[in-house]
Amino acid sequence: AVDGVSLEVQRGELFGLLGPNGAGKTTTIRTVLNIIAPDSGSITFDGKPFSPEMWNIIGYLPEERGLYRKSKVLNTIFYFASLKGIPAQAAKRLADRWLDRFGLKESGHRKVDELSKGNQQKIQIIIAILHSPQLLVLDEPFAGLDPVNTQMIKQLMRELRQQGSTILLSTHQMHQVEELCDRILL
Repeated sequence: AVDGVSLEVQRGELFGLLGPNGAGKTTTIRTVLNIIAPDSGSITFDGKPFSPEMWNIIGYLPEERGLYRKSKVLNTIFYFASLKGIPAQAAKRLADRWLDRFGLKESGHRKVDELSKGNQQKIQIIIAILHSPQLLVLDEPFAGLDPVNTQMIKQLMRELRQQGSTILLSTHQMHQVEELCDRILL
C-alpha cells in the first residue's frame, strides 16, 4: 500500500495523515511504530533509530479495538499502565482522573464488553495517553464517538499539543485534519 513514503513530524506538532480507506495510512503508522518492518529506508525518533525503549514515550491508539472484552475497565487500564512502567498507585490516580473526565467514573468495575463502542473508544484513548507520551499516534480516534465526545477528544488533542506532545492523527475525514492539524500528508 505504501512505497517511497517520506515524512517528518516536528516536535509539538499535530500532524495529519489523510486518505481514503485502503490508502496506506494504517500501514504507514504501523511501520513508523516498528510493528511492520519497512522493506527499505529508515525510521528515526529525535534523530535516533527506533528502539524498544521508545515504546514508553509513545502512546498508540490503534484503529481496531485492542481491549480485553471480558476484563473490567480498571483492570484493563492498570494492565496497560503496567506495560508503560506506571506504578500501581499512580495508575489508580490517573485512571480515576481520566475516567472522571471522560464521564466513565462509574464504569470502572464494569466489563469492557458492557460498554458502548464509543465508551470503549474512550477507554482506548485513556490507555494511549495515561503515561503522558511525547509522541501520540491516533489511528481513526473518532470512530464510534458521537458529536459531543468527538468535540471532547478534539479539545483533549489541543490540550496535549499545548503541553508539548507531538500528535500523529490518521483519518479519512478532511474536515477533521483541516480543523486540527498544523500540517497534512495526503
